[in-house]
Amino acid sequence: MKGAFSGGALHALHTFRSSEEYDLILAVSSGACSAAYYATTAADEGDQLEKNIRIWREDLTGWKMISPLNPLIGRPFLDQGYLVDYLFGHKYPIDRHWLAEKKSTPFYIAVTSMERHQVEFIRATPDNLTDLLKAATSLPVATWGQHPMDGEQYSDAAILNPLPVEDLLQAGYRDITVVLNSPLKNLSPPVPKWLSAMAFPGHAMADLMHRNHHVGYNRGRELLANPPRGVTFTIAAPEQGLAVGLTGTSPRDLNAAVDQGYLNGLDTFQSFEGKPVARKKLRSIRAGRSEKKSRTTSHR
Repeated sequence: MKGAFSGGALHALHTFRSSEEYDLILAVSSGACSAAYYATTAADEGDQLEKNIRIWREDLTGWKMISPLNPLIGRPFLDQGYLVDYLFGHKYPIDRHWLAEKKSTPFYIAVTSMERHQVEFIRATPDNLTDLLKAATSLPVATWGQHPMDGEQYSDAAILNPLPVEDLLQAGYRDITVVLNSPLKNLSPPVPKWLSAMAFPGHAMADLMHRNHHVGYNRGRELLANPPRGVTFTIAAPEQGLAVGLTGTSPRDLNAAVDQGYLNGLDTFQSFEGKPVARKKLRSIRAGRSEKKSRTTSHR
């Protein structure tokens, strides 16, 4: 639920730079939800992002999506059907057809392959967007923990690497905009063994989650705090922790997080106003099986 901050921040980002001005958009976990709206909103349709903000402000409050009663009616604690099928697909439909337009920016969502035990970056298309969003939000314990796609099972990329900054650098990207839902200074301890075992009982992913989650998290933040030579990071992140927790559904706290993200974004991204966009040919980002031959251009 801390993704409410990124919802506000991306709404502010569109004020200064639309998705079309980037060469790649990469999203992880709850960030994929807000990024999907940003990635499919044209430069002259900023008002359309209001629907993303409305979701956080109104439609995720109370017990609408997260409820301790859900298991009693055969649903996980976090109801992905309500989130992805109803909100994203019906009430505030994402313009998924924009993803097939030539002028749209390639939008990748990071997910974890339960078969290959690794994070993979899969390009979103009109046909796979729903499954990708469900895989990206397949949080251990809160949901069933994994989602089927193309005959395989995928889960949230954050269980292995919540912040794949190093992958972007290895692909050659040098000017990167980052939105975080927690302060940059925050570091993560290892996920307790008992929790990872409960998340993936009897699965190899339990041990990998315990050993890798904090490594990727902390490594990404180390790179953001100490950019390599020739690399520029523009970072929108809360200075202090958000009032809303991981499962918080208080209308007051969710609205405060949206407002905090929006105001932080306005302050952070105003430097983009009038700034030209430079481009150059780069290597492909490491991707999933279906995208291994894809190429990307430079990332702003």
